[in-house]
Amino acid sequence: MNLFRFLFLLVFFILLNIYLFNRGWQAMPDNRVVHTVYTLLYIFTSTAIFFAIFAGNRLPVATGRIFELVGGYWMILFVFTLSGALLGDILRILNHYFGIFPDWVTRHYAQAKLIYFFAVLTVLAFISVMGYYRFSHPKITKMNLTVNHGKVLTHDMNIIAVSDIHLGNLIRKKQLGKWVNLINKQDPDVILIVGDLFDHNIHAVELQHMNDDLLKLKATYGVFGIPGNHDYYAGIDKAIQYMKSSGIKVLRDTSVVIDKQLILIGRDDLTNRNRKPLNAIINGSPDTLPKIVLDHQPSGFAESEENGIDVHISGHTHNGQLFPFNKVVSRIYKLGYGYLKSGNTHFYVSSGLGLWGAPIRLGTQSEIVNIVLKSSLNAN
Repeated sequence: MNLFRFLFLLVFFILLNIYLFNRGWQAMPDNRVVHTVYTLLYIFTSTAIFFAIFAGNRLPVATGRIFELVGGYWMILFVFTLSGALLGDILRILNHYFGIFPDWVTRHYAQAKLIYFFAVLTVLAFISVMGYYRFSHPKITKMNLTVNHGKVLTHDMNIIAVSDIHLGNLIRKKQLGKWVNLINKQDPDVILIVGDLFDHNIHAVELQHMNDDLLKLKATYGVFGIPGNHDYYAGIDKAIQYMKSSGIKVLRDTSVVIDKQLILIGRDDLTNRNRKPLNAIINGSPDTLPKIVLDHQPSGFAESEENGIDVHISGHTHNGQLFPFNKVVSRIYKLGYGYLKSGNTHFYVSSGLGLWGAPIRLGTQSEIVNIVLKSSLNAN
């Protein structure tokens, strides 16, 4: 994002917050103490995310976590708060021209505004509870995929793929431990971490000793991972080092042969504009073995298809995380979420196991992807 675009979005965000602040102020009782408390709370919640992003590593851990949680919740719920305010203004305009309000609302307008304000807060609380459940109870997405004709596996490969875990102040050690147990219960042959293992504050990961939990991941042929854009935000060198110390074999524009059965290819994230083209990574690889590509952002689909890749797995989008952004994501990317077969290549974009901002999903679901890779000879 260039500086001009960032400044434009920042100014736009500030203007929307001024609008929301004024609407909330007008709904409050005409009381100095109430207005003062409301002002202080609004300033804190609407600016917390900036303190978390730009000063999080320099703040005490507990303080940084508070800023990150409060700011994250505000950023996630901002769109719904804004929708509530806009709906209120639309109703007010309609009443001005068509008199749609009941007599009680007209006679008790100040009270009605306060009731509407708390109704919006109630809806936000409901969204938070429902969204947290959809985040904290990931589904297991199971698929049986057949490799291209002429590529034979001597046995099925049970593959677990997870993306966008976003470890840090939001996704903490206790949550990671639950996910590790859930992944291990699937009895995987291979575990794939498809980018964004970290959020943006790797210091919080180090202090919680999350490598102890990552080391508990168990797979017959090991745990493999690639970088994502957030791993770059956390500091790519430190992120790669931490992954390696956690028992994760990092594939960064490199490939590895798994049990003489398949070739696993890990691409660097698009954040690295000098990442290698796919054909350079697989150059010299035997054509008789199935090939799986890991590419964090859902890109390079044409490259994978042209180079005879059997399975291409991505993440990054979170499937929008919240409605209606899942609809936006589906228009931005060729595949924003889910499964697609194009030519002889199976593509899957995961909604992610973790998320960003706040532990809330609406219209989406956290997931663990379980792929059983079969040869054409063994397929049902």
